[in-house]
Amino acid sequence: MFLSNWQNRAAIVALGFTVGLAGFCMAESPIKTVPWNGHVGAVSFTFDDALANQPQNLKPILDALPDVHVTFFFTDMGNGLKQNGAGFVALAKSGNEIGNHTKTHPHLTGISAGELEEEIVKFANTIESTFAEQGADVTVTSLATPFCENNDKVKNVIAKRHFINRDCGWHGRNEWDVEPDWMSIQAKVWTRSGATVPEMLSALDTAAFIGNFGGAQPWEVQVKGGSWLVVLNHGVTDDTGDDYSINPSDIKKIFEHAIENKLWVAPFGVIGAYYRAHFVVDAAAAKKTDDGFTVSWEIPNEHMPKSVPLRVKIDTKSVGENVVVEQGGKKIAREGDGSYIIEFMAKSLKVRKPGANDVPDDSTNSLSKAHLEKRLYKKFTVFDVNGNSLGVADGWNIPANYPKGAYIVRAEAVGGSVVIRKVFK
Repeated sequence: MFLSNWQNRAAIVALGFTVGLAGFCMAESPIKTVPWNGHVGAVSFTFDDALANQPQNLKPILDALPDVHVTFFFTDMGNGLKQNGAGFVALAKSGNEIGNHTKTHPHLTGISAGELEEEIVKFANTIESTFAEQGADVTVTSLATPFCENNDKVKNVIAKRHFINRDCGWHGRNEWDVEPDWMSIQAKVWTRSGATVPEMLSALDTAAFIGNFGGAQPWEVQVKGGSWLVVLNHGVTDDTGDDYSINPSDIKKIFEHAIENKLWVAPFGVIGAYYRAHFVVDAAAAKKTDDGFTVSWEIPNEHMPKSVPLRVKIDTKSVGENVVVEQGGKKIAREGDGSYIIEFMAKSLKVRKPGANDVPDDSTNSLSKAHLEKRLYKKFTVFDVNGNSLGVADGWNIPANYPKGAYIVRAEAVGGSVVIRKVFK
């Protein structure tokens, strides 16, 4: 029997659909990373050259601000690694990053391939071993190019030992959904004569998407939302003769403003890993299983940090209301905002229906609360603070497309009683 052209096309489409089902692949990834770990934006403060005045003047400030962690890029100019390394051990142990700024701070674009290996790859190993001798477990995953000089030859060597590199740039901002050149992340450079304190505070406002950006000219850099601001600093001292140093009181003011703006203030490598991982996970396809689906992905660079926690939202509607999310057989609790903290370096996760041995209880994970509340309450309605009804919610979680702020949730319980709560998103 012969088929008409349109019948042939229909048969091909149907066959493709069948093959797609047989492959058990979902077209769109059910995982979406929460931008900037749930913050309005992010900022990384980096300090170059391993100067003695950095631990001397920054440690008291950082000790008083537990939400602030920074990055120190090490070089061995003047035997600085041996001379000043001890002052950075306590900072490393308290969550600050130690990065690579090359052994002798050379002009990288003008040296040989062998010299690049010595300056970049071997010196990263030296940093780790030197800190290990002093009791600090340091893994060097990021680099900052001296003089911000870079080219393809240099990038290739950097990528042999690091997953990310910091260069220089005008505004130093990185947008959430625009993948950058990982071997050339832009940074805003602090100088006393250039980037004044008011300018730095304004840059933090822009990163947090605070202000009216609608009047920007077409030729200006468009600001579309919260972003990751990278800041390049050097010395921390009151010496006004050093144009690249910043007063301790000024950097404290800048740190505090970042916190006030609710920015994620974390080391360059920490935010960089989260940022890079999101482009991978958010594009990963799901494979259907008998009781749910699995999602797998590849690590984009072998020198990523040992652990890269990601806050993600997972679309589980295809599986059901009460699901189990797990990695490596370990269940992951659902957070209060409905997100999950997954481990990117595990390279996969599984979403499945609960089995007979998955009776939820408060001792295992927060799945129990969601499960019990779905049994106790039959409808959740969201109102704004003025009492206007906005729609229904999935439990006490405010829908992801609603803006951040305060809401009122009204839950109608089985049996007719009503519970009202104020919920913040």
